Amino acid sequence: MNAMILAAGRGTRLGELAKAIPKCLVELGGEPLLARHLTYLEQQGAQRVVVNAHHLAEQVEQFLAAYDGPLETACIFEPQLLGTAGGVRNALDELGPEPFVVIYGDILLDAPLLPLFELHRREGAVATIAVHPADDVEGKGVVEIGPGDRVTGFLEKPGSAVARPAWINSGLYVLDPAFVAELRAGEPLDFGLDVLPAAVERGLPVYAHRLAEAVIDVGTPEALELGRRRATR
Repeated sequence: MNAMILAAGRGTRLGELAKAIPKCLVELGGEPLLARHLTYLEQQGAQRVVVNAHHLAEQVEQFLAAYDGPLETACIFEPQLLGTAGGVRNALDELGPEPFVVIYGDILLDAPLLPLFELHRREGAVATIAVHPADDVEGKGVVEIGPGDRVTGFLEKPGSAVARPAWINSGLYVLDPAFVAELRAGEPLDFGLDVLPAAVERGLPVYAHRLAEAVIDVGTPEALELGRRRATR
């Protein structure tokens, strides 16, 4: 299994902290978040991990150069930010011909990957999204799910009429490389805003795997503190 960690963002929601350190290298439980991701992916059976970098990229490059674990790693520098989907398209040649994992670099998770792969292969999906339940949907991407866990739509700015708990995009995907290859190389694109909604509108098979526990996005100071408390449980 190959995987990609999205770590190119500027982390502006973290304020002053993000001016000194990339958000993927913030400390949780005594180690950088990127180190936790690599350990997690190793435990889930990954062999190769690709990381993209832009903001303070030299710190990410130095971290990966010093990594001495069992995973094969590669760092892809983005001179200009390409968004979540554009970044994956830019690194596609490094990810191989089989379905691969994408993880947003600012989330904290420990969910097993096998159920996502099983659903992805069983349904012949182009993309399988991990989702988690949440009552607070402010600023989050809500995923609408139909029979058989097939995704029927996305709500990026959901209103009060959305049923609670809603299913939130967790920032963890299994993707088919042929699906990603259809994207225009070098064009900034976002999975939640552009690529996945367009795929659903085209009738392509996009599926959702429901996680039991919420995934924490540590992209704000408050969420980072919550993530640090969870990491030390």
